[in-house]
Amino acid sequence: MYASNSPFAEKLTADNAALVMVDHQTGLFQFLPSVEPMKLRNNVIALAEIGKRFALPTVLTTSWAQGPNGPTMPELVAMYPNHVVTERDTVDVWDHADTVKAIRATGRKKLIIAALDTTTCLSFAAIGAVRAGFDAYAVVDASSTFDDLNQQAAMHRLASAGVVVTTWVPILAELAANTIKNGVHIADLLTAHTGSYAGAFANFAATARNADVVQDQLKAARKAIRA
Repeated sequence: MYASNSPFAEKLTADNAALVMVDHQTGLFQFLPSVEPMKLRNNVIALAEIGKRFALPTVLTTSWAQGPNGPTMPELVAMYPNHVVTERDTVDVWDHADTVKAIRATGRKKLIIAALDTTTCLSFAAIGAVRAGFDAYAVVDASSTFDDLNQQAAMHRLASAGVVVTTWVPILAELAANTIKNGVHIADLLTAHTGSYAGAFANFAATARNADVVQDQLKAARKAIRA
């Protein structure tokens, strides 16, 4: 049973959550390899697609985009063509008035946050969210840093501050909730972004389609053996 004073007693839903994606910029991918770059790209896109699928209010923000951090990932720009990407001159999103205004304008209490890098941008954003009275969910597989030691240290810091440390798949599952209503989102996103599920689902689809044919073949073979 959940403690009555736990801010996480209420589940994530499409009606109470917002998505905050901090500094997913092309330059940062080159020197923050704790999550392998192609896997990181895949996870970031998956999380962004969750935001689209469940119509979550979404905030995109960058820092030093004209410098080495580079512009926002083109995949995110294409996915959110009508979004204004807030450019900050601060490391911490909570020190930037326009970004704070955009977050508060979502009207949501639960913030699903991912960022590059984990030790600073994600930690500051998520811990700052808790400090500001939000429920913060830090998506660490859509966030990366210099090495595994830094990633682990950041995760401990986040958890100690009252942030839920999570990954994108449980975010998807909690928002989906009902497999009859929202199973299509689970199937589509897991198939597109996890190789193991893609293989399992392809096998299931082929087996289901051919089940009657295979059973008839087996029956004929058994009949021939007995003859």
